[in-house]
Amino acid sequence: MLIVFVRAIILFAVLLFTMRLMGKRQIGEMEPFELVITLVISELACIPMADRSIPITFGIVAILTMFVIHQAILLMSKNKKMQTIINGKPVMVIDTHGIDTEALKSLNMTVGDVLQAMRTAEYFSLEEITYGIMETNGQLTVIPNKNMTEKQQTLPIVVVEDGSWNEEEISQHNFDKASLEMLLRQERLNVKNVVILAIDENNRMTLQTKHRPITFKNVEVKRL
Repeated sequence: MLIVFVRAIILFAVLLFTMRLMGKRQIGEMEPFELVITLVISELACIPMADRSIPITFGIVAILTMFVIHQAILLMSKNKKMQTIINGKPVMVIDTHGIDTEALKSLNMTVGDVLQAMRTAEYFSLEEITYGIMETNGQLTVIPNKNMTEKQQTLPIVVVEDGSWNEEEISQHNFDKASLEMLLRQERLNVKNVVILAIDENNRMTLQTKHRPITFKNVEVKRL
């Protein structure tokens, strides 16, 4: 037990030293290669820490090797082409037409993922945003709509997403589905062509289809 205790302290010290050298970014701010290296390092530290049959030097050398790889990749990333290959590049997922569904496909994201990223950035309505850029570390950078003098005070409820009714939200917020279906008929739309339909408590509608840019307007929707 004493040997395991000492090995754990040594590996912890090496791991702490290595992570300090790599920088102080939070997990959510890491580039993809940094996250991979961090996960690998944690695994490399655990194995010799628990298994006394593995020389502790193996773990230390492996951890330091990961640090060298990290530094080498940082140096390569100074070249723009290499940076694009290693980290990818920022992608605009929201523009003046609304959510760019083709960009989402390239990122393996859904409309719901974009809405979640917006909320994390403290934006709750697409009407508040002119442009949204998904950074290589997975965070959304937002350029606000300068015409919006005040931020959205009510949460738009997404009742249609990616061509499907959001039955859970419709039921939870007591929307009359027949009224929503009537709204789509008035807009001459089939639900399958709707990218997003959201309505807030003031009946302010956010609507984007596959063939039309995003629109915002006040509507009449019944609630049960």
